[in-house]
Amino acid sequence: MDSTAFLPHKLRADDIFFPGLFILGIVVVGFGQTYFFAGMLRAKLPNTLVHIHGALYVSWILFLTIQPWLIAIGRVKWHMSLGVLGVILPPLMVVFGVLTVFDFIRRDDGTVIPPQLLMAGDFAELALFVGLTSWGLIVRRHAASHKRLMILGTMAILGPAIARWPIPFNPLGIICIQLALPMLVVLYDLWSNRRIHRSTTIAYAVIVVGLLSALPVSGLAFWQPITTWIRHS
Repeated sequence: MDSTAFLPHKLRADDIFFPGLFILGIVVVGFGQTYFFAGMLRAKLPNTLVHIHGALYVSWILFLTIQPWLIAIGRVKWHMSLGVLGVILPPLMVVFGVLTVFDFIRRDDGTVIPPQLLMAGDFAELALFVGLTSWGLIVRRHAASHKRLMILGTMAILGPAIARWPIPFNPLGIICIQLALPMLVVLYDLWSNRRIHRSTTIAYAVIVVGLLSALPVSGLAFWQPITTWIRHS
């Protein structure tokens, strides 16, 4: 067997940026005390549903981190085999994400965020996540677009992690940070390619529209009967 097959390829800037270690950092800062440092499976979460929700989302973040590194070290077949999780995890994340939002509202933990805004914001994030990562999977043979869409789609669901940073934020502040995060991809494009990639431009525009629409949409009347139904179901 050729021993060189096990040697890593020369690292490129993409191999360092796109594993998204900063995304892992954002999540750990947000959920460190209540989840990661509390032992994850042993963490005192409200119920089993929240445990499943946490496990799915952490699995996705680890998946996002590992996949680019497999390409960087030349493990393309492993990358393709593990890629099936990119199809399995998002639907499960959406289902358990919605159920967890309902459970949170039902428990009424005294959050300062109104339930209508909580639902509008979380559902917008989930829609952006599914839309952008699905697009990323469709164009997976176009590596430049694929990696950008996967990381941008993941940035769209970081609101709950940011809201739990040890810094007081109002809902608008959380949205502003979420809108600032994709600028990292924009700046990386400008630094590495001297232009903004087309996928970055379109995805960023979609994220801006999707997140900013959460505030006005949350004021629509149909949320009130939904909230009442959740609390009494």
